[in-house]
Amino acid sequence: MVFIQATVLLSPSLHTATVMNMDTLYQDILLALPSDPIATKHIPVDGWWSIDLNNLSLLDNRIYVPSASNLHSHLLQYNHDYILAGHFGQNKTLELVHCRYSWPSLRADVQ
Repeated sequence: MVFIQATVLLSPSLHTATVMNMDTLYQDILLALPSDPIATKHIPVDGWWSIDLNNLSLLDNRIYVPSASNLHSHLLQYNHDYILAGHFGQNKTLELVHCRYSWPSLRADVQ
C-alpha cells in the first residue's frame, strides 16, 4: 500500500504600503508656493495658470508642485509604489503623476 501526502509550505510574506496624507501634502504645497520662483512669476493667474478652491496653483488644470521639501520625490514614490496597483515602471508612473500634478522637471524626475 502506497500513501501519497501533499504538503504545502507557505512562507510568510510582508507587504508594505506607502500612505500619503493628501491634506498634509496640500498644506506643504501651499507653504512652498510663495518661495517657488516659477509659481510667484505666474501668480496672479495668467494663461495656463489658475487657482483651485483650496488655493492651490494649477498649471493646465493640474496641481503645480513646487521644488521644495522633497515634494516631488514623495509624489513619485507614492505613485510608483502604490500597493493596490503594483510596482510601476517609468511610463505608468509618469502617466499617474501627470494626471493630477505638474512641475517643469517631471519627466526627468521620473526617469
